Amino acid sequence: MSTSTSLLSGAQGSAVAVEQRAAAARVARRFAAAYARSAYRRRPPRLPGASAALTRRLALAAAKVPSARRRLRPHPLSIVLELDRADTLRGSVEVGDGHSPPFSVGFTLKKLDVGWRVVSASPPG
Repeated sequence: MSTSTSLLSGAQGSAVAVEQRAAAARVARRFAAAYARSAYRRRPPRLPGASAALTRRLALAAAKVPSARRRLRPHPLSIVLELDRADTLRGSVEVGDGHSPPFSVGFTLKKLDVGWRVVSASPPG
């Protein structure tokens, strides 16, 4: 898994403070790693940092996982974040299982009153 200290990229001189970037990166890494590990589960757990609406959407997507993949152990191959705006980050996690071709899932984090939350994701199919 590739999660270096240069995890975030974006416009220089951004209004997002270093502490906020670090907090967003922690939420993103926890979410992406947990998503990757649970991607093939029939009933995925609530993922760290995910909004309630996103949790429901991911549960619906989990029903579409082919049964042959349910026995495999997916894991994150890489996690990338990019600063979009002061209150929004875009991320992606590449998921592999050692048997199937890797796939990538994009996600968006927003700074809300309760902190950084993953508000959307684009799981496969």
